[in-house]
Amino acid sequence: MKVVLPKEDRDEIFAKLTPAQQEFIQNSVKRGKKTIFANEMAADKGIVLPPGIESNEMEYLLDEWVLVDYIDNGFQNPETPCECGRPLRYQYIVKHKSTNEVRRFGITHFEEHTEIPAELVRRIKNGFQTIEYEMDELLIKLNDGWNIKDELPYLPDDYEFPADMQQHLDANVPLLDRQVKRLKQKELSFVSGQGEREQRESDGNRGSAESNTSAGGENAGTDTFSNPFGQVGTGAEISSNTAEAVTINLFGEEEVPDPKNEKDLVPYALDQKYRSAALKYLEEGVTSARILSELLIKNEGAPGERYTSRKPKIYVGVCFYLDLLVSRGQAKHIGKLELDDRYYKLV
Repeated sequence: MKVVLPKEDRDEIFAKLTPAQQEFIQNSVKRGKKTIFANEMAADKGIVLPPGIESNEMEYLLDEWVLVDYIDNGFQNPETPCECGRPLRYQYIVKHKSTNEVRRFGITHFEEHTEIPAELVRRIKNGFQTIEYEMDELLIKLNDGWNIKDELPYLPDDYEFPADMQQHLDANVPLLDRQVKRLKQKELSFVSGQGEREQRESDGNRGSAESNTSAGGENAGTDTFSNPFGQVGTGAEISSNTAEAVTINLFGEEEVPDPKNEKDLVPYALDQKYRSAALKYLEEGVTSARILSELLIKNEGAPGERYTSRKPKIYVGVCFYLDLLVSRGQAKHIGKLELDDRYYKLV
């Protein structure tokens, strides 16, 4: 159950924190609210994005309102009024991307000053409330002397945390419950995967003679495939000698078939006419393959077909093309390759 701190308790705990902890929490709240705002505005247009994408990248997809800033003065400040004139402690500043119109208001006048539909405003406000719940969660944990070893006593000292969690720990701020849950799920997956791997190895040893004499030889049944672009880069040629191996499960079973032949993957290559646009978005600072896919659909006329997960089908071809740039030394992966999204940067 969510615990909501009274305003006085919240301010009292916050005042006891170190400057680094205060700055981290304030920036996390601001960044979280900007991301919620952009995500809900995108979802209203039928675009479903995975968690982890920063608001500045989502805003590439938006033509209307974006949340520019969120200010917490700590008190009702006449220097940060609502457009109705009432002094605000919490001020929201939004900007219309097409007209450059800027509005400043408190949460109660959100709908009135932006003309955003009431249902969308409701979802945005609910998202903001979730961010505030999480701030209270962090403050309570800090006040109670939270320690990660109490949550995960068997975690090795040299464990490599995901970037979002490491940022918390570097600022001496506890992890959120949802982050701890991710760690526990990862631990369970690792233990489960070990058991499955041992079983596969056992089965493989028993059937190795059959495997090596069947069609395809010792490589039959591999779970990797070669990049189908070759060095020419037209999307039609295949060169297995120079191609980069890519793990198929990065995309999910519904998206790419288990290839019996490399030619099966040619239809998933990114059409040549979208490649220069993809490169342009990378140059402009887009790092998310999901955002890049949506931009190709929105601005370049790329096919808009989607899987049942709402992920665009062109996403697979986008990743293939970006991986080709990586293999050529023109780009690099940022962070780990995830199922929901992949991040790239030009070098």
